[in-house]
Amino acid sequence: MEDSFNTEAGDVRGETVSIRNGGARDVYAGSVTISFGGARNVSAEKVSLKQAAARNVDAQDVTIKQGAALRLTADDVDLSASAAGMIRADKVNVGPGCQAGVIMCDKATLEESIAPMLIARQDVRLDQSAVGVIVSNRVTLVDSAALIAVADTVEGNVRMQVKPNVAAAFGAALGAALGVVMLLGRRGS
Repeated sequence: MEDSFNTEAGDVRGETVSIRNGGARDVYAGSVTISFGGARNVSAEKVSLKQAAARNVDAQDVTIKQGAALRLTADDVDLSASAAGMIRADKVNVGPGCQAGVIMCDKATLEESIAPMLIARQDVRLDQSAVGVIVSNRVTLVDSAALIAVADTVEGNVRMQVKPNVAAAFGAALGAALGVVMLLGRRGS
C-alpha cells in the first residue's frame, strides 16, 4: 500500500494525522483520527473513526463510533453504533447498534449487535445479539440467538433448533451438492 504514496492524489503521512470534515486517499501514521470524513486506506498503530468511514484499516488498535469500515485488520477492535464488512483481529468488541459481516478473531464480545458469521479461536460472548453461524471453542449466549453454533462448549439459555440427525443429513446433502458443482465446474473449464 505504501509503495504507491502520492501526495498529489491525496495521500497523507505523519506521526499524528487528524482529519475533520474532509478526507484522504491513503493515510500512513502512528495515530490517525478521522471525524466527519473518510479515507480509502488507513495504516497506523492507532485508528479512531468518529462518524467517518474507511475502506481498509490496518492497525494495532481500532475504535469506530458511528462509522464504517469495509475491511479491518487489527489486534484490538472496538465498534459502537457502526458497521464493518470483514474484521480480522485478536480481540473484537462489538457494541450496541452494530452490524458486522464476517468476524475472524481469537476472542469476541457482541452486545446488542448482529453478525452473519463469527469465527473465534477461543471465546465468544453474545449479549442480546444474533449471529448466523458461530465457530469457536466456547460460546456464551445471554438473551441471544445463533442459527448454527459449532463449539466445544455452549453456555447460556440455549435451545437446539436443529437436532443432530437432521444436521448430519443436511451436511451430507450439502457436501454432495458442492461435490456435484465442483465436478461440473471442472468440466466447463
